[in-house]
Amino acid sequence: MTQAPQVGEYTPTQPKLYLAVWRWHFYAGLYVIPFMLMLALTGLVILFTPQIEDLQYRSLMFVEPQGQVRPYEAQLEAVRQAYPQATLQRFRPNTEPNRASQVALEQDGRELTVFVNPYTLAVLGEVDNASRWENIATNIHGTLLIQREVALPWVGKVNLGDLLIELAASLMVLLVVTGLYLWWPRNGQGVYGTLIPRFKARGRTFWKDLHSVPMFWVAGIVLFFAFTGLAWTGIWGDRYVQAWNTFPEQMWKDVPKSTQNLESLNRTGEKLIPWNLENSRLPLSGSMAGKDGIPAGTPVNLDTVIQYVRDNGVNYGFWVALPRGPEGVWTVSASSMSRDVTDARKDRTLHIDQYSGKVLADIGWGQYSLGAKAMAAGIALHMGTYGGWSQALNALFCLLIILASTAAAVMWWLRRPAGVFRLAAPPMPKNLPLWKGVVGIIVVMGLLFPVAGVTLLLLVALDYLIVQRIPALRRVVS
Repeated sequence: MTQAPQVGEYTPTQPKLYLAVWRWHFYAGLYVIPFMLMLALTGLVILFTPQIEDLQYRSLMFVEPQGQVRPYEAQLEAVRQAYPQATLQRFRPNTEPNRASQVALEQDGRELTVFVNPYTLAVLGEVDNASRWENIATNIHGTLLIQREVALPWVGKVNLGDLLIELAASLMVLLVVTGLYLWWPRNGQGVYGTLIPRFKARGRTFWKDLHSVPMFWVAGIVLFFAFTGLAWTGIWGDRYVQAWNTFPEQMWKDVPKSTQNLESLNRTGEKLIPWNLENSRLPLSGSMAGKDGIPAGTPVNLDTVIQYVRDNGVNYGFWVALPRGPEGVWTVSASSMSRDVTDARKDRTLHIDQYSGKVLADIGWGQYSLGAKAMAAGIALHMGTYGGWSQALNALFCLLIILASTAAAVMWWLRRPAGVFRLAAPPMPKNLPLWKGVVGIIVVMGLLFPVAGVTLLLLVALDYLIVQRIPALRRVVS
């Protein structure tokens, strides 16, 4: 009986399918592994942002409770007087007695968050959002800090960094499927090296176990994170998933709408609005549309808006976006994406007319489509916002990804020919009668993940038509 090959080890007796799968696994990993390391490291920063910022900005975020909380309009006015040239954008009331209120504003092209003592109206200081660890990590996580856009046929302009990350996330699916095939126990292979690493092993066997065993245990989680992460990308997310799960504006068809969508309320690196509402258009103030909200004759201001939403079930953290211009609306958003709530089922978004106080839209979990519910819950799990247990599990996942990715790089380093520049890709099996399967995989990947499908098609053409036919290139790759 033929001895089962070890992952990452070549023997002449290996079956052609195994060699073909290994080669595609290698090519996908060559591109994906640097991205997996980046996503895991920046993900850890994003994951523990609440704890990091509580320490980093402790003097700004925490106050000594003393007496009654002053009116929210007075808190906003204190910031307005301290920053007379700024455009105030939104307000977050203190969520705990010992917490400061926050005001988001823009001044001289800088996006600032200003902290105000809700008891004394003292402006405690500011944080430039561009310097926040979470925003830096989020921008790396989402765009690699690349500002350049590229125009693609049938798609339009997309951010280049976002496109590169979308390709990596799409290829993660291929990486997991091919990896599970390579890992699959053969010829009675025992639990060690399959489910438990052989810690006493040496050389490539040791590193092979540190790669394949952790990746087996987190394979499903990798797929989950790839799919939920893709929901934020410019092609698969915006054009496929989000477009089919955007909240239907017809549900407030009698309300006049602006040309701006809700995503315009987000700031760089921040998500104020739930994912499935970003493409919906903002309503306009000034009509008599909407349902009864703030009682007639009551001034419509920050205090009465906050009182109304608290009286109507939003008794947890939220942001209030201030009306922008004479037709703007008050927008109240409590979202798991911005850590206002720890459970996506408590998501709530309200639009209130700045003149009449009528509620133009009130959107919660019950109004989400099935796909939107799945993505909202999935994104909350992706971000670890369900509490300490989800932070701990996500942190463990990130660490296992870092371990497995590092082990894969070491495996390649030990296998590569010494003293020459060669990728040392697994050999291409000769006379491989599997072209129909390859075409099928590309078609499926193209339908599910167009960026990955197009890339695989180009790679197949490059590998078969060019690399395999030019000896110098074949030597570099092999």
